[in-house]
Amino acid sequence: MAFITALATAAATYIGVTSTLGVLLVRTAVTALVSYALNRSISKNQQQTGFDGGSRQMLSPATNHKIPVVYGSAYLGGAITDAQLVDSNKTMWVCLTISETTGKLFSTASDAVYTFNECYRNADQLFFQADGITVAKSVDANTPPNEDVSMAGLIKIYMYAGSGSSADQLTPALASCVSAPTITPVNAWDIFPDWDGPSGTTPNDSMSDLVFALVRVDYNRDKNVTSIGEFQFNIINSMSKSGDVIFDYATNTRYGAGIRLAEIDTGESKATTISRLGLNSYPWINLT
Repeated sequence: MAFITALATAAATYIGVTSTLGVLLVRTAVTALVSYALNRSISKNQQQTGFDGGSRQMLSPATNHKIPVVYGSAYLGGAITDAQLVDSNKTMWVCLTISETTGKLFSTASDAVYTFNECYRNADQLFFQADGITVAKSVDANTPPNEDVSMAGLIKIYMYAGSGSSADQLTPALASCVSAPTITPVNAWDIFPDWDGPSGTTPNDSMSDLVFALVRVDYNRDKNVTSIGEFQFNIINSMSKSGDVIFDYATNTRYGAGIRLAEIDTGESKATTISRLGLNSYPWINLT
């Protein structure tokens, strides 16, 4: 600041100001002018050199972390349950927890099967490359639709159902890919930052009984990829029959009513059910 004081004193002398108050006012004015000139110079240099100040990413936390249960098909955004910045703050990872997984189908005693049907970012549908995880383009809802390939290679989405094990990784539906997809399954804890577990063990971050997506976004200002964006996933659960759904929700101890199996009569015949419910007069009813 010494050079500014000297400059202000010289300016005051030049214009004939000698009082202490006058010199102080001149010094204040000179300081403001110098600061203005420096700020303009810095701003101009940043514009000329293409200086990139980065992007501030704001994430809205889910304070209650309520995770829904999907029966049949549903569109869900997911709750952000983890986020990490890596590669000198140029790569953002987020974990979007979408839903709980359901139990076995009562009608077949088989496990519920999940399908990763569609994915949307900022209301535009994403289409994947042949690896099944890397975004190739986005398509909007206009008629005819507009395609945007600027984000190609900058966004990767890893979808899982049941746990973070590679065995539970989902391949997106063929209709959501530019060509037939073939993924190379990978454990979620092997790719998401800070999810590493001790060698030879499964870490606590196994995400058991959850459907979730790990989203990686590589920052690129030139291609307008500067934020995570708003995601929507179309997830299909093979458990869709009303009987399977009611039985699952009634007996599940994790998200349902937790009714004991012994308290549910599952052996009643169709004829008995029709009679007991007074449906005999409706011959078109066929309970299956």
